[in-house]
Amino acid sequence: MAESGVSFLLDQLSVLLHEEKQLLGGLEREVEYIRDEMGQMNEFLRVAVEKDESNPSLKEWIRQLREIAYDVEDVLDKYLLQFERRRANGFIKKAYTSVKNLKARHHIASEIQAIKFRLQNVSTSQQRYKNMNASIDQGSSSTFPKKESYDGRGDALFLDEDDVVGIEEPKKQLLEWIHSMGNGLEVISVVGIGGLGKTTLVKKVYDDESVKRYFNQHVWIVSSECKDVKHLLANLIEKLVDEIKEPPPLRLGGMTIDDMREFIYEFLKEKSYIIVLDDVWNISAWDAIKFALPKRGAYGCIIITTRFYNTGNAASCETGHVYNLEPLPEEKSRELFHEKAFPRNPCPHHIREYAEKILKRCEGLPLAISVIGGLLATKNNSAEEWEMFERSLGHELNSGGSLEKLGKLLSLSYNDLPYYLKYSYLYMSIFPKDSLLEKETIIRLWIAEGFVQPKQEKTMEEVAVDYLSDLFSRSLIQVAERDIDGRVRTFRIHDLLRDYIISKSREHNIVTISNGGEMQWPGRIRRLAIQKSLSSSSQETNNFDCLRSLLLRCSGNMELEIIIELVRRCRLLKVLDLRGAPLETIPSEVFKLYSLKYFSLRNTTVKLIPKSIKYLQNLETLDLKNCNVTELPVEILKLHKLRHLLVYSYSFGHLQSCKAPCDIGRNLPLLIKLGFIDATESDGMKIVREIGKLTQLRRLGITKLRSEGGKDLCSSIAKLTNLRSLTVCSVEDVEKLELDYSISLPFLRRLELKRKYPNG
Repeated sequence: MAESGVSFLLDQLSVLLHEEKQLLGGLEREVEYIRDEMGQMNEFLRVAVEKDESNPSLKEWIRQLREIAYDVEDVLDKYLLQFERRRANGFIKKAYTSVKNLKARHHIASEIQAIKFRLQNVSTSQQRYKNMNASIDQGSSSTFPKKESYDGRGDALFLDEDDVVGIEEPKKQLLEWIHSMGNGLEVISVVGIGGLGKTTLVKKVYDDESVKRYFNQHVWIVSSECKDVKHLLANLIEKLVDEIKEPPPLRLGGMTIDDMREFIYEFLKEKSYIIVLDDVWNISAWDAIKFALPKRGAYGCIIITTRFYNTGNAASCETGHVYNLEPLPEEKSRELFHEKAFPRNPCPHHIREYAEKILKRCEGLPLAISVIGGLLATKNNSAEEWEMFERSLGHELNSGGSLEKLGKLLSLSYNDLPYYLKYSYLYMSIFPKDSLLEKETIIRLWIAEGFVQPKQEKTMEEVAVDYLSDLFSRSLIQVAERDIDGRVRTFRIHDLLRDYIISKSREHNIVTISNGGEMQWPGRIRRLAIQKSLSSSSQETNNFDCLRSLLLRCSGNMELEIIIELVRRCRLLKVLDLRGAPLETIPSEVFKLYSLKYFSLRNTTVKLIPKSIKYLQNLETLDLKNCNVTELPVEILKLHKLRHLLVYSYSFGHLQSCKAPCDIGRNLPLLIKLGFIDATESDGMKIVREIGKLTQLRRLGITKLRSEGGKDLCSSIAKLTNLRSLTVCSVEDVEKLELDYSISLPFLRRLELKRKYPNG
C-alpha cells in the first residue's frame, strides 16, 4: 500500500504539470525535478515493501516521502488558486504579470527549493537502504527479510465434519454435476469472497466416497502456492505419478512448459481423474493446464476455487457450472457462532445483545464466525469486555492482534490490487456502516478525486465502471440493487472488509472519518467524511487548511455554523458533498472554492442557485437531486467543464423537473448526464433543439414536452449516438407525441415514454 500512495501522488503531479504548464512558468522545471526524483524512489519502494513493509525505518522513510508529495501538492495548489480566482473573472494575463503575483511566484519558488532540500535528504536515506538491499540480494544480512506470515488458508483441509455447517446444499449440487458428467472434460468453478468456505466445501466433495470410487486419479493443488506456470505443472506431474507410486520423470527439472503439458496429456489419456485447483488468483493458472487435459477418451473433472468471478466464468465457460457460494443463512451462522463461542453452555442473557451485534458483523462468513467465536470463548463473559470487543473489532483486524490471521486472509484480495484500485477501494470507507453505495455517485467522486486514470478510446466514467467491475470480480464488493434494465444501481461491502479498509485508510491517511466521539486526528487532514457529527472543539483544534474533500454523511445532524466555517477555511476543496445538510441557501463561501470539481446539495431544502455559480469554472458535477431548485440561472452556462447536471426531485411518486437556459447545448458541450429539464416554456422548443448539440450525452431526461416538440426531439436525439438512457414525459393535455421511430440509437439500453407526470 505504501508505494501505491506515492504512485498516486506522482500521477497527480504529472496531471498538474500537464494542465497548468503556462501558469507554472519557470517553476515547471523545478516541479519536474521533484516528480522525477520521487519516481525513482518509488521504484525502489516497490521492491522494499515486498520484502517487509513493517520495517520501522522503512515506514518512517515512506512517511517522509509521502509528506513531501503532499507538500508539493499543497504549495502548487495554493499558488494556482490565486490564478484560478482571477481566471474566473477573466483577468488571467494581467494576474500572471502583476507585481503581487510576481511576489507570490518568488515565495512559491522559495518553498519549492526547501522541498528540494528535504527531498535530497530523503534521497540520501534511500541510497543507504539501497546498499543494504543489495547485500540482501547477495545473500548477506537481512535488513528487509522476506516476511513469512501465516494466514490460515490451508486450515480448511484439516477440518472435521463437526466443524462444518451449512454446506449440505452446495455439496449436493456439486456432486450432482460430477455424477451427471459424461465422457470428456467437466470444469466446475466455486466462486466467492475469502473466508466463505470454498476450500472447505470442495474438500468435502473431494473426500466423498462416491467421488473416490468414480475417479482413479485424485490430485489437489493449491494454485496460490505455485510461484509460476512451470511450478504449477511440475507440481501436478509430481502428484499424478506419486499416486501410482512412481517417481517423477528424471528430466522434469529440464522440461519446458510444452513438454510438461504433453506428459500430463499422455498420462491422463484414457483415465478417469479429478483435479482440484484451489485458490486460483488469475486465469493464467487455468490457461496453463487446460491444454494438457484430454477432452476425449477420458473422464476428467476439474474443480476450481477462486475469489474472482471472471476467472470462474472463464474456466467454466463451456459447461456453465459456476457455483456462487453464498454466506451462511442467519440460523446456520448462529449455530456455528454459539458452537465456537459457547462450547459448553448456552449464551448468557446479559451478553446476548453484544453477541448478536458481533454475529451480524460477520455477515455469514464462516471463517470470521469461527475465528471470532473461538476467540470470544477465551474471554470472560462480562458485558463490558464483549462491548469493547465489538467496538474495536475493526482495529483488531489490522493491528497484528488477536484477529491477525483473519485480517491477513481478508487482506489478500486487497493486497493484490494495482495501486490506483487500492486508493479507490479505501476511499469507499467514506460511506457509513450498513449503507448502500450508489454506483453513479462513486464514479463521479472517484473522477473528481483524481483516482481514475484516463485511457484511450474510453471516457473517464467508462474507466471508473471498469474499476468497479474489477472490484466486484475480486469479491471485494457485492451487487445490492439493479435497475429495471439490469444495470447495477448500488453495491455493498462486507462489514468486516469495511472495518479493514477503514483501518487501512486511517493508517495511510486517505480519509479521516469523524463519528462524533473521541478520536486521534492526523496532523494533516486531506479528506474528511463526517458520518455522525463534528464538534466545534474538533474544528478549532485541527488543521483543515489543506482539506481537499469534505463529505457529509450525517443526515442533518451538523450545525449550520460549523459547516459554513469549515467551507470558509478549506479554500483548496475539490469535493464538497453537503447532502442532507440543514441548508436553505448556499453559503457564499462556496463560490470562492475555485478548484471545486464536485458539488452536491442533494436532499437539502435549497431553492435558489445564485448567479455566483459562474465562479466555479472547474465544476464537473452539480448534484441538486431532491432539492427545491426549479430554475437554473443563465450563469450556469459559464461552467464549460460540467459533465453531470442532476436537477430533479421525486415527491410521492411525482417528478419535479427544472427550467434551464436556452443555450445549454452550445455552452455545456461536455455534459454526459442531464436530467430532468423542463420543455414547457416559450423557449422550450429551443432547448429541445439545443439538446442535439450535446453529443457526449449518455443519459437524458426531459419533461413537459408538447406534441409539436416531438419532431424536434427526434431530430436532436438522432445526433446523440452515445445515448444510453432516455426518459421523455409529455404534458398532461397531450394526446399524442409525433415521434420518428426510425431513428437509430445503437447504444440505447433504456427508453421511457410517459404521457404525463402529475404535479411535475
